Amino acid sequence: MSEEPHRENTCITPRTGELGLVGGMVTVWRSALFARGWFEDSKREVAQSGVDARRREILFAVCFAESYIVEWVRDEALKRKFALLDEYFPLDDRRGVIDRWKEVPKLLRERDVIPAHPDYGQKFWFDFTKLVDYRNGLVHASASRPQADNTPPAAMPRPSPDDLNQMPPGHPTRIVVALVRELHASVGTESPKP
Repeated sequence: MSEEPHRENTCITPRTGELGLVGGMVTVWRSALFARGWFEDSKREVAQSGVDARRREILFAVCFAESYIVEWVRDEALKRKFALLDEYFPLDDRRGVIDRWKEVPKLLRERDVIPAHPDYGQKFWFDFTKLVDYRNGLVHASASRPQADNTPPAAMPRPSPDDLNQMPPGHPTRIVVALVRELHASVGTESPKP
């Protein structure tokens, strides 16, 4: 979470005498960092109260998590071997953020790229899946469904206005911070500072 927001990376850092190209092709990769920006957006909403602030905090927190897993795999796990990214996030990938967070670290572990993956049976994972459910309800408008006293559970708005009103400021942000910390703890690297 300490990455610089929205900058393009062009990294050419040869040591003296180490750069020599003879009849080869050089590929210059450009990459953007959006996770930090989404995280900052989420943190700004923590200072606000009310349904709209929680709604925005949920959206920004989940967008952070979605960007973070791709950027972490790209830059840290794969060590900027950009051509390998499609093996973990194919161009036609329609998996949601929950599946990406669960499946990609497991695949990285299977291929011995990382030493371990998070334990998805812990509370941080339950909290994250509920947060994504709320985000999906907001984005796909199930949160806008009407309700009555006899509304069946499957037809209830998700999240409801009460869910949003009762959610403490910072709760969505703390959930994604825990998610990232668990990822780093499982692979034995230092978690970025919030």
